[in-house]
Amino acid sequence: MKTLLLGFAFALAASSAPAERIDAARLPEVSTHAVLPPGPRLYLGDPAMGHLVDGRVHVLGAERMRYLGLLGAGYAGLLQLSRDGQRLYVATTYHSRLARGTRSDVVEVYRAADLGFDHEIEIPPKRVQGLQIRALTAVSADDRFLFVQNSTPATSVSIVDLVARRNVAEVETPGCWGILPWPKDARRFSTVCGDGTTTTYTLDDAGRIAGTVAGAAFFDPDADPVFMHFEPAGDGFLFVSFRGLVHRLRTGAQALEPDGAPWPVVDAAAAKANWRPGGFQLFALDPSGTRLVLAMHDQGGEGSHKNPAKELWVVDIAKRQRVARVPGQAALSMSFGPAPAAASGSGAGTALYVLSAADNRISRYDFRDARLAMKPALRSEPVGETPVYLVPR
Repeated sequence: MKTLLLGFAFALAASSAPAERIDAARLPEVSTHAVLPPGPRLYLGDPAMGHLVDGRVHVLGAERMRYLGLLGAGYAGLLQLSRDGQRLYVATTYHSRLARGTRSDVVEVYRAADLGFDHEIEIPPKRVQGLQIRALTAVSADDRFLFVQNSTPATSVSIVDLVARRNVAEVETPGCWGILPWPKDARRFSTVCGDGTTTTYTLDDAGRIAGTVAGAAFFDPDADPVFMHFEPAGDGFLFVSFRGLVHRLRTGAQALEPDGAPWPVVDAAAAKANWRPGGFQLFALDPSGTRLVLAMHDQGGEGSHKNPAKELWVVDIAKRQRVARVPGQAALSMSFGPAPAAASGSGAGTALYVLSAADNRISRYDFRDARLAMKPALRSEPVGETPVYLVPR
């Protein structure tokens, strides 16, 4: 669209002004399927709320935070990367008359090297249409299957065989929501259920359901529900509740099991000011598992669970206590990812990437020696229209 508008602007100028020599060096370079430069990237899911049928995935280079490319994402498309980082999967919906007509749901597969379209896989026209969170799609630990959350509003999960390039099964998940792929068992995933329990589903090698096991309750949905954003943590997962309790689940023999009692990130003094977590990707666990960073706001209460951050709290997992408070940058989403070589000094460092709800900029924070820098090392220009989901890779 930008290219078309640019062409129209040049045509209009040519018809209404004296001829002027155009310096070709000043014109933007427009290309498709060019190999992208090496280095860490940021993938940003943008549902484009003003025109939902035309969502986008924006791609930036992490080193200079510069714009690299764009993918169409259809209606409320859900972005997922393969485990090896070589493929981008977008589960999305199209209608034959743009906003009405025959519905068609597909998984579009793109090459990460050049963002070129590779192929698509048809899936049942049931996939959830909503703002993306981590739990709505997942890839199995061996990159064989893509799991896609459905809602009609009955809940189920489509099992997509990425090798055979077809949808192979639909697993009913009544009363449960979200997809937690087991990190060390490629044929298992779990869901979180409305009564505070989990259910674990085991697949056979063809992707069909082979067994179902209910897990114990780990939170009280009436007293303090958990956010459906989660963070992988070793052999399990971390969740955070609306009031700021950290819950850890570990993979057991056949089901998820609570790993100890939940513990608070909000101390007594902060509780008096009603500090609470809020956002979409509202917390992130660093790759070493030592620090948890949360988007926090004060004067929280019923309905404030999507408020952007006033502060970023850094919590020591082992000590279970806050060790730093950083200005929040109106953070809506965040994720740890690889730091550029120039920033880390070795190419193997870690950075925290934070998406601001105030101006759609992404900030990169240095993370060294388990410490988060107080100020961003670099900020991007504003990106997209209504971005919500951030994937560094």
